[in-house]
Amino acid sequence: MVSKSQKSGMSRRDLLFGGFRKMRKNVEKNIEDFQTIPDSVSSDEAQTGRDAFVLGNTAYAAAQYAEAIPNYRECLNILPQHTEARQRLGYCLYREGQYIQAKVEFERVIRERKKDNFSSLYLGLTYARLDKREKTVAAWRGYFNPEEVRIMRELNVQTALIESAEDYELSVAASDVEDAIDIRKQELLAPQDN
Repeated sequence: MVSKSQKSGMSRRDLLFGGFRKMRKNVEKNIEDFQTIPDSVSSDEAQTGRDAFVLGNTAYAAAQYAEAIPNYRECLNILPQHTEARQRLGYCLYREGQYIQAKVEFERVIRERKKDNFSSLYLGLTYARLDKREKTVAAWRGYFNPEEVRIMRELNVQTALIESAEDYELSVAASDVEDAIDIRKQELLAPQDN
């Protein structure tokens, strides 16, 4: 029997080390976020910001978005350059239906990072929920992730529908994109055949 990784030309070793490289990159990014602590922030304040981020992550992981919001805000009050906290705050705000506040956070991440697929994806969803056609399309055009074919395909379909039919409801586009994201999450969480 041929495994999925062998079919794709990728060995288990490549798959394993690719995951480690991605995890190391995420850890390095988080460390970088904490290394940009302004001189005006004391070590006690920085620790408070880190603690708030961890508490926010705990609530975020449990899908308790309303509980995560104040923790991420506290982290950002102390460490305003912490882009992951800002991303997650935007996501929590989006999930809680606070679209205008979510928009502000995602726009700021994109302004600071220039390119951020997660923020482009959810900024587009936020604009769709706010019924902003051109801005939805512009945000989704900023998303380019060849590793996420399902999501890219859905964004392309929804963008084409939005541009070709003025009566196409943006709430339908947002729901279809969210469905594609949910399917992709299920695929990633499904047990893998060895």
